[in-house]
Amino acid sequence: MKFLEIARLFSDLENTSKRLEMTEILSNFFQNIKDGGDFSDLNKVMYLLQGQLTPNMKQFPKMGIAEKMIIDALSIHSGVSKSKIVEIKNKKGDVGLAAEFILARKKKQKSLIDFESKGQQQGSLDISEVYSEFEKIALTHGPKSSDIKLGILRGLMNDPLETKYLIRIIMSTLRVGASTQTIIDGLALGFTGSKQNRDIIERAYNLHPDLGDIARILAERGINEIKNIQIEYGTPIRNMLASRVPYTEIPVKLGIPFIAEYKLDGERLQIHKMGERIMLFSRQLLEISDQYPDVCEMIKQNIIAKNVILEGEVVAMDAFYEQMLPFQVLSKRRRKYDVENISKEIPVCVFLFDLLKFESESYIDKPLPSRRKKLEEITKEREELKLVNSVQVKDVEELVSFFNEARKKGNEGVMTKSIKADSVYQPGNRGFLWIKLKGLEGGKLLDSVDLVIIGGFYGEGKRTGVFGTYLGAVYNPEKDDFEAFSRVGAGFSDDMLKLLSSETKKLKLEKKHKKVNCDDKPDVWFSPEIVIEIIGDEITLSNKFSSLGYSMRFPVFQRLRQDKGPTDITTIDEIENLYQNQ
Repeated sequence: MKFLEIARLFSDLENTSKRLEMTEILSNFFQNIKDGGDFSDLNKVMYLLQGQLTPNMKQFPKMGIAEKMIIDALSIHSGVSKSKIVEIKNKKGDVGLAAEFILARKKKQKSLIDFESKGQQQGSLDISEVYSEFEKIALTHGPKSSDIKLGILRGLMNDPLETKYLIRIIMSTLRVGASTQTIIDGLALGFTGSKQNRDIIERAYNLHPDLGDIARILAERGINEIKNIQIEYGTPIRNMLASRVPYTEIPVKLGIPFIAEYKLDGERLQIHKMGERIMLFSRQLLEISDQYPDVCEMIKQNIIAKNVILEGEVVAMDAFYEQMLPFQVLSKRRRKYDVENISKEIPVCVFLFDLLKFESESYIDKPLPSRRKKLEEITKEREELKLVNSVQVKDVEELVSFFNEARKKGNEGVMTKSIKADSVYQPGNRGFLWIKLKGLEGGKLLDSVDLVIIGGFYGEGKRTGVFGTYLGAVYNPEKDDFEAFSRVGAGFSDDMLKLLSSETKKLKLEKKHKKVNCDDKPDVWFSPEIVIEIIGDEITLSNKFSSLGYSMRFPVFQRLRQDKGPTDITTIDEIENLYQNQ
């Protein structure tokens, strides 16, 4: 498949904000692929539609290309001065749009890189060839690597539309607006002719979060083969998520009795034990085994099973393993270098809370008590490895008592979970089998809120040169968009403002993202990708953020949530519940 076909698909998707229109565009595209019968590049198409080169679990190597190098390559290729390119980029919004504009005016000029030896003409690169060139860029190191990468970049600059999206891929700013749910709808229609099959495809994706693999299996072997996809060792499943309701309603939602567990201030881990091999996956399905060599060894020595998939929370501990330390301390374990020393400096404890597979048997369709019983049987507890504290609760009074105990011991709050016959593990689902509770009282809002940054306001005074205030939004899962909720300007350290300014500048948009609803007008719009956690005094009714109708009084930044993606943030229903609970 030619990359230009994909570029045209991206353009069509970018030109609409309506989900039904996107679904139709995608289903027609997939129908054409089905009719053509060539599925060799379908997996790559799926990754690119998600704004990636590979699924998270297969992390493509970093290309190490800065915007300056792209401008250098574009200047050499087009003959336009670098200063002029920067001027055009600032007007258009990003360097991809600038390249499209410049090359459209000079599209009759020949590329400086000769692809004739590969039998290609300008503007007709195969997707496989694009990937090959990207791999060359990523694997090129050494004294002359910049010159080599510059040459490869120049060779990729052919058709204007193609170049626009190639640059956005390289800069990790490919944003075509189609959510995973919309892509799955398109797959169901395009390959099966019925949107009703989307639930089957979504279930398979939750168990095997590689949309490229799912699409290839669907195209080559049909929907019945998709039904047979199950949890596998070495492939993380999407995490089950928790909802929020007023604490007085928890017994009604879960049924009595239910269980309550400590909600820990750490990093969620999905642990795959395959004989002597241990793989740890983050909430975003990135393999992070190298960050926790001590945890891998601990699991190897203290889990009585040859093969098993577990879930737990890793928490930083003091030197005596008596007190849990905040997440900010644990985040230092993210360093890629000097891992051994940092492991000694920041000891951790893993608190296990679920079991998903044991040997050859899947446990996700078993009720929670069965999963917990097996987990207890195979775990040898020690100070570095424990089962999360769990109690059975019969009423609101017992829940409040356990919550207060959890908070006194330094926990964020509690997780409450159903133990009824249908209390199965639901990958990728935020239902009411699990409900989190982080605050009880009104007035000073005790529960935190996770927002995605959608805009920024330039700082003044000592914040000159960085964004001093950010605009955050919550998620609307029904519409698959983001509703503006609050400005946040307090709680940021100078270092955090510098970091956020650097990261958000990579996500600058010429105009508001089409999946964002907002009446406020920041100085700069951003693609909704960076997640932050905030606290505040209370949720208030708001005319300023009229699309949602709520905002937060006295919001304060707490931390950057690198472990969460945009659709993992607080939902509009949770905001409504927080408001009612006050």
